[in-house]
Amino acid sequence: MSIKMASLMKETGETRSTLLFYVKEGLLEEPSKPKPNVHLYTDDSIDRVRLIKTLQHQLHYSITQIKQIFDDNQFDFSSSIDVLIQKLDLFTGVSHKQYKSMDNALEVYHLSKEDIEEYIELGMIDMPQGFFNDSSWRALEILNDIRSCEKSWVLLKAYVKAAKDLSVLEYELGAQLIEKELHDDNHAQELFLDLVLTLKPYIFNLHTKLEHKRRCDVK
Repeated sequence: MSIKMASLMKETGETRSTLLFYVKEGLLEEPSKPKPNVHLYTDDSIDRVRLIKTLQHQLHYSITQIKQIFDDNQFDFSSSIDVLIQKLDLFTGVSHKQYKSMDNALEVYHLSKEDIEEYIELGMIDMPQGFFNDSSWRALEILNDIRSCEKSWVLLKAYVKAAKDLSVLEYELGAQLIEKELHDDNHAQELFLDLVLTLKPYIFNLHTKLEHKRRCDVK
């Protein structure tokens, strides 16, 4: 299945010049041209353009950085739920070229391998493909700083429990949204990513602030 330039513009909200720029930069495949002035794009182009927009506007990546991401990550846009999981994995890290190894962590933080494996088992950090990305490396740095603080450890475990409970609901509802998108042709992926990446941390931090304000007002 192929889509025309006009349809791609309508579905993504991008201009003709922007789409041609993406093609020029290698972010979109060259369209086939069966007739003069008829450009046909592959059926995964809509999801690809939406991902480019998300990377640009939510994560503020440059075109050069996005090209690097596309080079380092092979997205199979034929399966929407898989793409969603790939995106979430992408948004929690960066290019493999910037990943750090277990040996880096042991040297920098003077931790034992058992310490790090405990953090992983407890669900406090992960090591995508055996390496730390920027987010997990920063988390490891914080864990190293507070690991001797018992109260912080209790709070961390509460975070992990809440995150695990939410993750089940997120996956189940996310899968339903994506399945609905296949039939209704809506923007469920973008809505779900906005919910998980933007609204979720905002709401959690909002209620931390509101609780602090409530306690202060009581006093």
